[in-house]
Order: sequence, then structure tokens, then C-alpha cells
Amino acid sequence: MIDRALVSRVRQEVAAGIPPDELLRSYADPDRRRLLRERVRAVAGIRLDDRTADRVCADLFGFGPLQALLDDPSVTDILVNDPASVYVERGGLLERAEVRFRDDQELADLVYRIAASVGRELTVERPFVDARMRDGSRANAVIAPVGGPTLSIRKFRTISMPLAGPEGSWCATGGLPVPCAELLEGLVRRRANIIVSGATGSGKSTFVRSLAAAIPLGERVIVIEDTNELVLPHPHVVHLECVPGAGGASIGIADLVTNALRMRPDRIIVGEVRSPREASALLEALSTGHEGTLTSLHASSAIDAIARLELLLARAGELGGDAMRRYVTRAVDVIVHLARGADGRRTVREIVTVGEAGPAVVWRAGQPAPLAERA
Repeated sequence: MIDRALVSRVRQEVAAGIPPDELLRSYADPDRRRLLRERVRAVAGIRLDDRTADRVCADLFGFGPLQALLDDPSVTDILVNDPASVYVERGGLLERAEVRFRDDQELADLVYRIAASVGRELTVERPFVDARMRDGSRANAVIAPVGGPTLSIRKFRTISMPLAGPEGSWCATGGLPVPCAELLEGLVRRRANIIVSGATGSGKSTFVRSLAAAIPLGERVIVIEDTNELVLPHPHVVHLECVPGAGGASIGIADLVTNALRMRPDRIIVGEVRSPREASALLEALSTGHEGTLTSLHASSAIDAIARLELLLARAGELGGDAMRRYVTRAVDVIVHLARGADGRRTVREIVTVGEAGPAVVWRAGQPAPLAERA
């Protein structure tokens, strides 16, 4: 544990002039991180080895005891239940981390610093916050009276995982048979409207990014997300991101879908559809001729994804039962369902086509090859 008196003294001389919302941003930049470390060493007045200097800097400018986990490329999620209980996800499996906070106050200080870094404020009336940090990672923090303080961080991944290939691909890791990968690449090129469904943490965003790699390079792609996560392997991409706000001033997925239609898109990719208004806007875009759209949806199966879309449209109150079902089946071509197994592996479990005659299973886990004639 670092001497608090040392940290306090260095903070007074080095960090005093840095606004709270700039602390994390300062430390996120590698060049500024090196300069800050040397400044801390100079001000401390004692010899600090690299490890101690980094820990002092992390306490002052970064994520304290979590900084090493954020810097570890094998860690995908960091979950802080309380000061002494920190877990990480590696390779799809949760494990306890050998780090801890001194007390509730140190954890609370970090939580408030994260909120300040994105211009948000944690209060009794609003005791939770979602924040996208400078590197693209997402943080969710909770304080009393709801609970906590607790913190959940999903790290941002820029690496695109190909559908097929000798290593590091969905096929190579056993997540997808090669014939299915070939089938899906062909469907993307033929401009099928594809929904990727699954539970939280099943790999939906990663798989949407993998599908997007099959989009021809000459096409213009508009990506719409709550927070900018989908770094696509494509040269012509425009990113649109939601803007939270109060008093009706927010800009949501539905607003951005409507605007994207005026941007001459060849493809529209929506990170995730959650609300009735988002579902209505997306299906309106699909039904007006914007083919080749990719999006994701929370669902327990491919069939459940269809039911969930219908439920969202029903809540929008714009269509009756039969009209709503026809609307969905005409707009959506294919649903790919993912799941995460007990061993942490994320795999494709189903590929289903959607048509007016009803959904048809093209491939299901355990079958030797997709039924290509159905696709």
C-alpha cells in the first residue's frame, strides 16, 4: 500500500491545478503519463522505483489499484463489488483479482472521478452513471442509496475478429463452422438485413464487427451507437453517437437512424436496438429500401429475437398484430444467435432466415453444415 501522506503531498504540488474532469484524460495519454511520472518523482523528494511511481500516478491521475488491470490486454471486464472484492474476466471466465482498495472512500473517490471525467454528476437523486471513457471503455458506477459504491468496466477492444482464418478467428476458436462463415459472408455481400441476437456478454458487438468485414470496400457505412465501440475494418465509415441530455435535449438511436437516411448510406449499422422507438425507426429504414443493415438485439434465441422485435413495435403502438408481424418478416432477412458457454467461449448457436412463411432454421449447433438451400 502506498503511503497516503506521500500521495497527499504530491497531489498538492502536481495535481492541484488539474480539474477533476481532466485527471483521467491526462493519464490516458501515454506521452502525458510519462511526463506525469517524472514530475511525481521530482516532487516526491525521495527515490521511487518504477512500480511505486506508477502506483502513485495511478492514485493521482488514473484508476488507482485498477490501473494495472486496465493496462492488461488479457482483461476484458473489471468488476468491483466492494473495496476488497475485485473480479476480472479473462478468456470469458471470471476470476478474483489480487488488488483491493483501502476503503469505501478510496473506491468512492474513483467513482466520482470517473463521473466527472465525462461531465456527469453522481447524486442521491441520480445515484448511478454510465460513462464512456477516452479510450472507448465503458464504466457503470453505483453509489448509495441504491448500493455500492460499486464499479463495472468493460474495456474497449479495437481488434476485429475475422469470421474465418487460421488463428484468432471465430472458426479457429470453435465459435463457428467454416461453411457457416462462408454462408454469412455471402449474405452480407448480397445485402441481407441481419440481426445478431444473444444475452449480455455473448459477443454480439464483436460478431457485428466481424460481419462488417465482408462489406465491399466501395460502400459507405454509417454506424450508429449509444457509445462508439464498433471500430470497423472498412475505409469508408461515419460514426454517429448518442448524446445524453436532460429536459428532452438528448439525441438517441432513433434520431440518428432518421438522420442517417439523409447521409447517402449504402449500409446502416446500429450497435443495439433496445427501445420501441429505436425498433420502429430501424424497421422503417429497412422497409424503405436500405438493405444490408446489421444490428444486435438482446434475446434468448433467434425465434425470441423475432418476438422481441414484435413486442417493441407493439409498445410503440404504431401497428396491429398481423401488420406488425408482416412488417418484421419483410424487413429482417437473417438472425444469428450467439451464446456464451460455461467455459467462457462465445459461439454461434443458430442461423435462422425470416420470411412471410415463418422462420426457418438454416443451421443449429450440432449440425454438420448449414442447409444452404434455405439461405
